[in-house]
Amino acid sequence: MAVSEKKYYHAIQLIPENCTGCTSCVKVCPTEAIRVRNGKAQIDPNRCVDCGNCVTICKFHAILPKSDSLDIINKFQYKVAILSSSYAGQFTEDIAYPVSKQALIELGFDEVAEEAMVTDFMVGLIRDYIRQHKDIRPILSSNCPAVVRLIQVKFPSLLPNILHQEAPMSILTRFLREKIQAEKGLKDSDIGIFLIVPCVAHVTAVHQPEGAYKHLQDGAFSIGMIYGKIRDRLRKMNNEENKINTYEQGLTLALSGVEAEMVDCEDIRALSVNGTDNVIEILSKVEDHYLDQYDYIVLRSCTNGCVGGCLNVENPFVAMSRIKKLIKTSKHQKVDTSELKELYKDGEFAVVPLEPRSIMLLDQDIKQAIQKMKKLNEILVMLPGLNCSACGSPTCYALAEDIVSDKASIDDCVVLLRRHQKEEE
Repeated sequence: MAVSEKKYYHAIQLIPENCTGCTSCVKVCPTEAIRVRNGKAQIDPNRCVDCGNCVTICKFHAILPKSDSLDIINKFQYKVAILSSSYAGQFTEDIAYPVSKQALIELGFDEVAEEAMVTDFMVGLIRDYIRQHKDIRPILSSNCPAVVRLIQVKFPSLLPNILHQEAPMSILTRFLREKIQAEKGLKDSDIGIFLIVPCVAHVTAVHQPEGAYKHLQDGAFSIGMIYGKIRDRLRKMNNEENKINTYEQGLTLALSGVEAEMVDCEDIRALSVNGTDNVIEILSKVEDHYLDQYDYIVLRSCTNGCVGGCLNVENPFVAMSRIKKLIKTSKHQKVDTSELKELYKDGEFAVVPLEPRSIMLLDQDIKQAIQKMKKLNEILVMLPGLNCSACGSPTCYALAEDIVSDKASIDDCVVLLRRHQKEEE
């Protein structure tokens, strides 16, 4: 099987010595990126979309997430942390939200910003984009990098439907860079901006952004890693609320379904979908023009949205409850977004069109590809069609594809092997 020559960064690492070959990861991968060969899992970097399903399902810690080390912030003169909206739901209610932000200052950051600061601006941007692109329906959200990569791999015909604007944290990054340079008199290279994120897909997006003109951030830290360091720091703090600003009203981005509700209005119909299997089902319907009545569809690969990311520490339902309480009990902190609106009008947040990932070629030579497809179908007829994954491939079709590509053998099928053994007896 020929694959794209492009090398992809992934925020997932395999620990072979921990792998038992159980195939649990094979069964949950939405793009069939994982195989088990010789008792060990292997990940195809061209197919992997960093959804994190394998990280969550692996009970043997053979597949682990990667994120940057906190030490890298020391390379910069001025350090900024931008918090994902799901961060606020990770701490128990005896820890005030402003205190959890102040603890980041104690860890070495000079400034802490929040994705929540641009929520209202994003709603306006999305509505405007939808109204300006009436020839495309439905428009698909681009905030979940795992979904964007999933579309590249499995639904390339839908790439024009993606909202071609930067995600909220990237928009905030661009704004803060210009603001800090102007106010502090610093060079761009002196400013380090880092994201604190709930899933591996966001870590990957920082290191290898899809569609962005350049790398906007300087690193990404998992909420789980930062959480542990903050808990240690809190023991030295008195939990008194400082004058640090918080933007609880904008935390709605972390909650499942709320973005769609906010965008939905008299002339825009929106739908919200979360969970990889549900997202794939909806994308299939979009591809068949079954959902053209919707103007905008919010897609999140994690169950319950960003609070369900594998780098979080708290149960997603508990985190959602805490965020909802923060929203209800806080006062609205206004954010001046006039500069953001001007940047948007100037096209500063637009991203280049995305390209599909070329991963399904059986052979570069068309004649050879036809022959291999014929052989694949012959093998497929022989296989039991159970899709049990016992062979190490996710489905019988995937095994046939692997056999044709000389990556597996027909003897890898346990069901056929047992049948032959019984016949010999």
